[in-house]
Amino acid sequence: MIIREAKVKEREQLFREAYKLWSKNRTFTQYCEDNSKEDSYGTRYIIEAEGEIVSSLILLKLKEQYDCKVYGFGSVLTPSLHTGKGYASRLLKHCLEEIIEENSIVFLYSEINPSFYERFKFRILPPHLQKDKKAVCMVLCTDSIWDKIMEGSKACLPDYF
Repeated sequence: MIIREAKVKEREQLFREAYKLWSKNRTFTQYCEDNSKEDSYGTRYIIEAEGEIVSSLILLKLKEQYDCKVYGFGSVLTPSLHTGKGYASRLLKHCLEEIIEENSIVFLYSEINPSFYERFKFRILPPHLQKDKKAVCMVLCTDSIWDKIMEGSKACLPDYF
């Protein structure tokens, strides 16, 4: 098993898997165009097992807030053939180890049961800070940064990515 950055030539395969879940009434071409924009401020990571991509995500570098580096996890995906084997957990753990610092904030929008991400210490933002009706915004940060986020408005939070 290898965790690495996705190669440019693998992006279409990653997009095809993700399109099955997140097409949002777009053509595949439009989906690819929209999601390729994230590559300018993010890095796609994969787990490769026996020559096959078994899990992927994009780690986004977002605008700093509260004097903190801010990141976002998007498109966390494990094809159904490989779910339940811990691949997404390993990939998230690996990426978190690469970026997490005392002064960092990591956001994600969960369309699955948030308890999966709570295992990594992500917290669900309260209803008044939620921006998307279909996905739950969650954050990983220190208690002092959490308090600052709670005092702010949802306009300060990243939009769904």
